[in-house]
Amino acid sequence: MEIIQYEKTYKILKNNCIVFGIYEDENYFSIFHKINKYITYDIKNILKINDWKKNFGKIILLYTDLKSKYNRVILINCGNKNKFCRNSFFSIIKKIFILCQENSIEYIYINISDFQYYKKNIYWKIRNIIDSYTEVFYLFNKYKTEIKKYIFVKKIFIKINIKKHLLDFKKAVFHGLSISKGIKLTKDISNTPSNICTPKYLVKKSHKIFKKYKKNVEVKIFNQEDIKQLGMNAFLTVAQGSSQKAYMSIMYYKNKDAINHRPFVLIGKGVTFDSGGISIKSSYLMDEMKYDMCGAASVIGIMKFLAELNLPLNVIGIIGTCENMINGNSYKPGDIISTMSKKTIEILNTDAEGRLILCDILTYVERFNPKIVIDIATLTGSCVATLGNAASGLFSNNKNLAKKIKKASKNINDKVWNLPKFKVYKKYLQSNVADLSNIGEKYAGASTASYFLSYFAKKYKWLHLDIAGTAWNSGKKKSATGKPVTLICQYFLNILKKYKKL
Repeated sequence: MEIIQYEKTYKILKNNCIVFGIYEDENYFSIFHKINKYITYDIKNILKINDWKKNFGKIILLYTDLKSKYNRVILINCGNKNKFCRNSFFSIIKKIFILCQENSIEYIYINISDFQYYKKNIYWKIRNIIDSYTEVFYLFNKYKTEIKKYIFVKKIFIKINIKKHLLDFKKAVFHGLSISKGIKLTKDISNTPSNICTPKYLVKKSHKIFKKYKKNVEVKIFNQEDIKQLGMNAFLTVAQGSSQKAYMSIMYYKNKDAINHRPFVLIGKGVTFDSGGISIKSSYLMDEMKYDMCGAASVIGIMKFLAELNLPLNVIGIIGTCENMINGNSYKPGDIISTMSKKTIEILNTDAEGRLILCDILTYVERFNPKIVIDIATLTGSCVATLGNAASGLFSNNKNLAKKIKKASKNINDKVWNLPKFKVYKKYLQSNVADLSNIGEKYAGASTASYFLSYFAKKYKWLHLDIAGTAWNSGKKKSATGKPVTLICQYFLNILKKYKKL
């Protein structure tokens, strides 16, 4: 897909459409005058027949006559002009792309000034167009033997009326398409079935992807013996019931002009299949437990974004990957295990395995003297029960870091919500036979899991994202969403904007 700034000199391509956004409270006469250049229909009557009034998002597709340079015209109801916002724009653009997909339209022409919000901020309009395109046109059909032929939108032509907006346009395209590549990579890895996407596959994939960027990215892979030598016993405990070995991949992204000497560190949970262990999960939707490695896939996608844009940052991405399976060696409720930090943990539930992997990696990253650490994990069903798929759970030991992540989520379709930090949750993790238990009481699972991790992240600024509700869509249309790739990428872009490095 290409996004091109459209000018009159451009040749109009066939199999196209032109888009008109119409607000309910604007002067219809001027709109009809513009539209009637391309069609001879009675527009007023068409809107009346199609129940146009007070029907936000209503979309009408009209065919033009043979003399017109455009094949079709799309009219879309933008609602009240004063209430039009980012969510409105994202929703409308998504509807347009879906209509184009259904009607095999390949080229779209849009006058971006028809959609006024963010004080005419061209940058965010373009970014949202790319985000919605990435969502609508993503396909994962690698393992189908009979593949339906799809026609995608190949080019989007954007008309910009003010020349000074061209720089913002180009920047938005550059940023947006790079994030889109990171999201696609994340989705592709996440959607790969667990019989193929094993821990070994995942770390090899991280190595293979970054061969292209070897000037900036170095990848080191730790096998199970290496992990054992490091004393990461909690991590290895999770893996011991599987025939698949545990691995850890460390991706070092370095730029000679980096604004930070101390690295930003990203950690991704990579359980390639989670049976729940002896505390086995329900068979209902257990197939979706291949998505328990979405945190790791997200870190790989974010690292690809950094390499694509060659951003002036130093970032370390770490993925810890294994399976949580059942055999005679599986860890059991009642076991007491040690961690890399020397703290001991009483196992009360073997399905609370992600925190055992992360706690050792959180200890390991102390050696990097990190500027900040962000871990990304499909950690708790409790977070899904609390927030659904509307937002990822956020938990941090630093208010400023949390504030910056929230700011990054402001203009994008990738939201976060603070998990409560009531001190009573700490008491839930007390054990009378070990330093900690790996679960709390029956309720507040997302917060107690976050508190558990906080014990291992006291030496640096740390933020945890629980993406259990946002990492994939469930049911028959199951597919990874690519979240929170956009969120963390925007966080890095905001940092560089502050330093005037963009």
